[in-house]
Amino acid sequence: MRQRLRPFRDRVMARRPGDEDSLPLSPRARRIGGWIAAAVLIGGIALAFRLLGGNGDGTVVDPTPSGSTGSSAQTVTFGTALDATTGEVAADAQTSRFADGDLFVYSVPPTGVIPDPVFVEVRRTGGGTVETVQAPVGEQDLPDPTVIAFTVPTALLLADFGPGEYLMLIYAAPTGDPIAEGTFELVAPLVSPAVSPSSSP
Repeated sequence: MRQRLRPFRDRVMARRPGDEDSLPLSPRARRIGGWIAAAVLIGGIALAFRLLGGNGDGTVVDPTPSGSTGSSAQTVTFGTALDATTGEVAADAQTSRFADGDLFVYSVPPTGVIPDPVFVEVRRTGGGTVETVQAPVGEQDLPDPTVIAFTVPTALLLADFGPGEYLMLIYAAPTGDPIAEGTFELVAPLVSPAVSPSSSP
């Protein structure tokens, strides 16, 4: 008479104590469980940082200032006059707020090889529709090849862009990263109140 085969459970060569009551998991199931546990742990850490991290008061620190691209580009200096010696914006003429009648001047401190031409992009960031008002598609030759510096009447910018807050980005190539950036504001001309004609006695 043929002996019946014993159940597989009884044919296991060795077992660890307590294995009888544990749920047997395949290596694949254990690997998936490990990934799920890791994801839950990382999610918990991220949630804790968002709630408790940053400034310590529950707010998260924004590493990118408003109006900035977050790049390591140089800072564009704005003003109303150029220094005759350096070709850059004069120290005593620096400003970032321009009104009709002002000369709009900007420059970038010269470091390394100065690209010529450059490409200038202007984005409106406030005071109107947030949009790109000038794309970096037209090359601009430097008036002085030793420094990136330009002058333009503010009246022309007000006519083209309108009043508002703007971010300027300067590129060596239109498809590359900006080499310089800065913010400025164009102020609307003051509107004089209408003078009513005086009535005759």
